[in-house]
Amino acid sequence: MAILLSSSLPLLASLALTLVLAVSPAASTNAEVREQLEGGVVPADPNDKDVQKAVNFAVRSYNDKNNDLYLSKPIRVLSAEQQVVAGMNYFLKIELGRTTCTKAQSDLAGCPFSERPDQQKKVTCDFQIYTVPWENKISMTSFHCHSA
Repeated sequence: MAILLSSSLPLLASLALTLVLAVSPAASTNAEVREQLEGGVVPADPNDKDVQKAVNFAVRSYNDKNNDLYLSKPIRVLSAEQQVVAGMNYFLKIELGRTTCTKAQSDLAGCPFSERPDQQKKVTCDFQIYTVPWENKISMTSFHCHSA
């Protein structure tokens, strides 16, 4: 019996070590990586070129869908997250401000924000943008805005 117990000690020790490693912080890091790879929503860099493409698309879509005579443009990106799917989902929270340019004008970058108090309008919008870069596809899955 003593021989059986002494030969089982290395096995028991390795089992105990495996259990300790499974519940350690390093294991949770592996779970986070697995979550990212399996479609988890993770923070995105608002300055990343792909995030900026999604932001620009969201703003163009917003301007196409709202009834305002004037174009709006981003004041700032409040948050950006991404999710790997069969493509990429971007979840964006953007503060938009009304410009002095009408919708007939196309150069949004050169449009200044309205400075007249009666013309100023700010909204905060949550957008979900879906992209499939290798197929050159982009669409707005949903959006919701409220006064800022």
